[in-house]
Amino acid sequence: MSRKATALLVIAALALPLLALAAMIGEQEWLRSRVTVLNVAVRGVDPRDLLRGHYLTTALEWNWERLPQPEADGRMPEGALCVTAIDAQRRPRVRFLPDSAEDRAMARNCLLVIPGGLWASDRFVPDALATSDGSIRLFVPEERARELERLMRNRPGALTVDLAVRADGHVSIKALRIDDEALGH
Repeated sequence: MSRKATALLVIAALALPLLALAAMIGEQEWLRSRVTVLNVAVRGVDPRDLLRGHYLTTALEWNWERLPQPEADGRMPEGALCVTAIDAQRRPRVRFLPDSAEDRAMARNCLLVIPGGLWASDRFVPDALATSDGSIRLFVPEERARELERLMRNRPGALTVDLAVRADGHVSIKALRIDDEALGH
């Protein structure tokens, strides 16, 4: 094999991983550019112990069309959250989609479908945000932690999160808000 052919093979071997990495970054940026932002109120999971270090232990307050029902044996069903409407304040109206063929067929009537799990009849946690106990931990600045803890106790619904939901259903926290003002801005 000539030196020129060997050099071309080496260049191709080195360029291939870079091209693959660039394609993966491009895909993530494309998904990120197509997010829908939902504003959802949060509530304390254990009102006696909201603050743990720099984290508030919370659950999302969804605007349910009707509350999901437990299985006959008391277990909560597997499934996803169907966002059916988003009002002017970006607060989502939702219903639960159990993981069955007939319910998956109803997903076409959803604006968004968010994979996750139920921990109680009103407590749905997106897969990407779930902890082992079904709560969501929100990082808060140390100097504001006690204030936010008091706010959650005294003014339910004043503390909200902006959830960035990608087209594939992946959820991330975009901002924490107090009375619709972004924390830290």
